[in-house]
Amino acid sequence: MITNYKYKPTVYFIMAFAITWINGVFLAVQSHQGDKNIINLLLAYMGPYIAALIMMFVFGDKAFRADFRKRIYNLRLIKKNYIPFALFFLPIAMVISILISIAFGQPIEQLQFAEEFKIFSGEVILSMIILVLVPFLEELGWRGYGVDSLASKFNLFKTSLIFGVLWGVWHLPVFFIKNSYQISLWEQHPLFAVNFFVGIIPLAIIMNYLYYKNRRSIFLLALFHILVNYSSEIFEANQISKCIFTLLLGVVAVIIVIRNKSFFFRDKMIEV
Repeated sequence: MITNYKYKPTVYFIMAFAITWINGVFLAVQSHQGDKNIINLLLAYMGPYIAALIMMFVFGDKAFRADFRKRIYNLRLIKKNYIPFALFFLPIAMVISILISIAFGQPIEQLQFAEEFKIFSGEVILSMIILVLVPFLEELGWRGYGVDSLASKFNLFKTSLIFGVLWGVWHLPVFFIKNSYQISLWEQHPLFAVNFFVGIIPLAIIMNYLYYKNRRSIFLLALFHILVNYSSEIFEANQISKCIFTLLLGVVAVIIVIRNKSFFFRDKMIEV
């Protein structure tokens, strides 16, 4: 894509982090007092999207905003040959991960469908809303502005690594919210918390590959992001299986990069 718009990644990511982390601190305090304010919860997860809107309306023009809207609603941006991968790769990878863990002695009950979603322990409705709504809100920000802003400065491989690290660090406040899935990882074993962050790197590579191969479709990435969450939650997969899942993501990411070297290492994805 060629555009006259000058991206400001530093300003954007500082703003996105500030909105999320400030509200994340409030949520952490509230959770230990026995409650969570839904406004703070939504603002925390909407940090990337709110920051993207500010960047678009303060520094962007009508053409930039029209392009943003088109990438949300225009399904013709999606190439048909990528749809099976987008829809089925993650659930299949999770089942394979569970089967591998079972082969090494982990319980076969992991193949059962989960009795409840574990985003927030004991809060089923809230967890289901987060699993669907949050990925869409995130992608409106990350893919609406954040990833492109990095891609205007770096090649796709560097963009994906930098974004993966930033995306992981962005999640830090959730590790301090009582009853959150992330805090349970730390309580089970610190290595499981580390796995959460490590897994984001190959995931970022795979997602950015899909994003730019499908003409920057935000809709496709939001759908894929929803499947990321549900693939991790739909089965009774334990953390050993989720570590194997991270390894599988890493293998797939490496294969994708090797088979698409010119795509990942050309100068920039976004020319300005």
